[in-house]
Amino acid sequence: MSAVKPAVDLADPESVVTALLYGQPLALDDPYALYGALREQAPIHESREHDLWVLSRYTDVMAALRHPGMSMSAGLTSDPRYASSATLQMFGGSMLFCDDPASHARERRLVRQAFTRQTVQGLRETTQQLVDELLAQCAERGSFDYMGDFVEHVPVAVICRMLGVPEADIPTFAEWNFLITTGTGAVVTDEHMARVDEAALSLRAYLADLLEERRKTPGEDLLSKLIQARDGGDQLSSEETAAMAFLLLAAGSDTTAAFLGAALVALLRNPDQLRLLRERRELLPGALEELLRFEAPVHFGIMRTVTAPFALEQVEIPVGARVWTILSGGNRDPRRFEAPDRLDITRENVRHLGFAQGMHMCLGAMLARMESEVVMTSVLDRFSDLQLEQDPVPWVNHGNLRGIARLDVAATVA
Repeated sequence: MSAVKPAVDLADPESVVTALLYGQPLALDDPYALYGALREQAPIHESREHDLWVLSRYTDVMAALRHPGMSMSAGLTSDPRYASSATLQMFGGSMLFCDDPASHARERRLVRQAFTRQTVQGLRETTQQLVDELLAQCAERGSFDYMGDFVEHVPVAVICRMLGVPEADIPTFAEWNFLITTGTGAVVTDEHMARVDEAALSLRAYLADLLEERRKTPGEDLLSKLIQARDGGDQLSSEETAAMAFLLLAAGSDTTAAFLGAALVALLRNPDQLRLLRERRELLPGALEELLRFEAPVHFGIMRTVTAPFALEQVEIPVGARVWTILSGGNRDPRRFEAPDRLDITRENVRHLGFAQGMHMCLGAMLARMESEVVMTSVLDRFSDLQLEQDPVPWVNHGNLRGIARLDVAATVA
């Protein structure tokens, strides 16, 4: 995959789609200009060159996400590499990607017995302790990398602690997770997928050993609760339990870290909104939803395959077609949100696409919200002022995420 950004002709939808898929998949400088060009010129675009349909309007993306005949697993299992790819198999075997409504509902019902609101809130104190420790170290330096010194350490550590992973193994988990997440991109070369699979195999073997240990000696961690979950005589299989743990790590750490970095940049670039949030802390829950709309970490949905008739505005998208949903295009759609390119933390009815929608809506949304509340509150409490030391910031591609490689800030302690 070329590292050189191709020239983009905003008047040509195929050129825009190519720029999003290849070379610089998230069009790092200004992806929203590309999404806007698609929305206005070809919101329901059939890309013959890439053999897929691209949706970029809010209502169309929402319809696709909620359509029962829009398969995530079919796209994975039809990949020629599926039989040999540990990554594709683990994603394909997880309940998030299960398309059968009855099977999906069964697994989600069992998982919810273990992954409850109480479980998440029970992690708030340990999350706060971790955040306080990291911020104390950052405050001593005055200037620090908000990503590498702080937020990148929080979500992966929280999930590892939730799963019962020993503290000493967390850095290894973080390395595996970083590689695995890069496998979520719309285009992944065979060479890169081989590296991703090495990490997936290592993680799968580790989880198998950890599950065996928890069966012999249960604890209060999430893995033990998943093993113990029952619905009548039904329970999760060993493979389903391992896949759920795999998914929580892969989907719940880099995404949250990427969001927290982007959220801070958005607030620092909109000082009136940051000032309002400092003055009215009760706005924080709504502000986080607006920030998820304005700068969501996951810009694209996983590629889906149409398995039942699907039509948008009399446009028939045929069975067997691949559909690519531009989530961040929908989040900036002026037909749904007034002045969508303006950050407004008092905005009402912010039903964003940051956690997707429909049957496959993110199961870890409440965990991400809890972590974000703790982090943002703690940052506002500890620092009376933060300034970007570099702007524009260095955005990077990471699977289907748009994240920040490094975020140097100068901080004034409150």
